[in-house]
Parts: sequence; structure tokens; C-alpha cells
Amino acid sequence: MRTVKDLEEYRAAILRALMQASDADGTPKLTKAEAEALVAELSDNELSDGMPFNTPEEVAELLLDSGL
Repeated sequence: MRTVKDLEEYRAAILRALMQASDADGTPKLTKAEAEALVAELSDNELSDGMPFNTPEEVAELLLDSGL
């Protein structure tokens, strides 16, 4: 079972990865508000289920590719 701290750290790492994502010109793909909104779409259960299988960077990439 994941602790609240584990989930908070995982969520924060996903947010950092989203904030670092940029296009070929180096322009950020998302604003901070947009990145936070994407991360907020993920429930604690979804995060907990995915943690053993996906790095925060992989989750960030999935979120960016999903077009949410």
C-alpha cells in the first residue's frame, strides 16, 4: 500500500516532468496551471496502481500524448 507521502512525491515528480517538457524550439509545452490541471486529473488510486510500472516521466509523456 502506498502512503500519502509516496503519492505526493510521485505526483510532484510528474508535475516536474510536465513542466520540463518543451517543443523543438525549447518552448514549454504547458503552463504551470495546465500542468497542474493534468496532474489533478489522476486519482490517488490511478497513481498508486501505476507507480510500480511507470516512471513519473512516462506518466507525464502519456498525459502529454493523451491530449487531455
